[in-house]
Amino acid sequence: MARLGSVRRLGLGALSCLLSCSTNGGEPPLGKLADDAELLSFEPPPEDGPKLGAIANVTPVLERPTRQAREIGYLHAGARVARSPEPITKSKDCPDGYYAVHPRGVVCVNHGATLDLRHPTLAAMAIQPSLDEPLPYAYARATSDTPLFERDPEHSDAVRALGTLKKGAGMAVVGSWTARVPDGGTERLALLPSGRFVRAADLGAARVPELSGQAAEDDRLAVAFVVKRGVSTFRLGKEPERVGGLDYHAKLPLSGRSRDAAGAIFLETADALWVRKQDVTSVLARKNLPEVARTGRRWIDVSVGTGTLVLYEGARPIFATLVATARPDERAKGASVRLGTFEVTSKHVTHLRADPERAGERFPVYDLPWALELSSGQLLYGAYFHDRFGMAQGTRDFALSPADARRVFEFALPELPPGWHAVRAEGERTPVVVRD
Repeated sequence: MARLGSVRRLGLGALSCLLSCSTNGGEPPLGKLADDAELLSFEPPPEDGPKLGAIANVTPVLERPTRQAREIGYLHAGARVARSPEPITKSKDCPDGYYAVHPRGVVCVNHGATLDLRHPTLAAMAIQPSLDEPLPYAYARATSDTPLFERDPEHSDAVRALGTLKKGAGMAVVGSWTARVPDGGTERLALLPSGRFVRAADLGAARVPELSGQAAEDDRLAVAFVVKRGVSTFRLGKEPERVGGLDYHAKLPLSGRSRDAAGAIFLETADALWVRKQDVTSVLARKNLPEVARTGRRWIDVSVGTGTLVLYEGARPIFATLVATARPDERAKGASVRLGTFEVTSKHVTHLRADPERAGERFPVYDLPWALELSSGQLLYGAYFHDRFGMAQGTRDFALSPADARRVFEFALPELPPGWHAVRAEGERTPVVVRD
């Protein structure tokens, strides 16, 4: 575990703010309706202006300077964003003032932010997400049931028990600390993005799924993915001749040719070998395009029947991969996936508000990476805790490999402003077509 290995003495006295600082009325969901108070006129600061820092797990970015305003995104502890030199206004609920931030919106420094860039929480949470890696943080899994701790406010060098995480629980890790635990001993603890702690000895590095999708070439999309074990390639003569085995989730660019042989349909790969159609999931560009394709804008096509996802620009396919989701089933209301055309309503580097039981595993899953929230209420995210892509899973959400989820995250609007952890979609939104 690369980032767990370097132990640092973190200034954790102020980490209590991660758990207790006010965050806009108990962290309302993105898109909370604003009241009809007048907007103050203010200019967003340039990106190279003075900075404010986030010291709460969720520091809201509001549309305008009032607690009743709509949240248009949020920052996470340790983030630094450009602000206006002076507050644009002050109020009873924000006595130290609302500051305009880059590139839009305002942040109240009394609600999870600070102007003191030497603040201990900014030092403790200095590891910020990597936006150009398959996963934004180092991720770990609990190797046994393990205690969950929080800082003890009465002792600066100690933690107190908060609960227990089940074996298998998944989480991001952003640092470490050596502290006294409730039994009186000293333990090396892993610091989680929430500001809580887990015994480092009870964690193992998450095995990141290696699946990566296939980019279209010259506007042409024809690829097959292996979704089961024991699949082979063949040469076709009088009888199919087995050539060699294929790895699980191998991707095979196709030539477009097919043949019937020995009672099966074979697809030709780009290297002139053949694979049985029944052994793979093949993805071709759609011939019957939905209305959204005619606008020429970016959109996402999800087939729950085949467990595939394709990115398009208008009628042009860009990228294809496998996705895990529930199949449409009216008898399983809790897991039934919704079909239709929806829109991306918000993006989260990691979904800080997602229920840890939402992934439908036997253990809690925290810090879902590269999460897109859809107008249907479904999520599209990166799964670092399984590799069942192309198969059915027990939830109505859509799970991609981390590398593919990051690609989809970058593809979809809105763009994530520098330093923000989540952003709400304004104006043009990316359509997502979910079909059987």
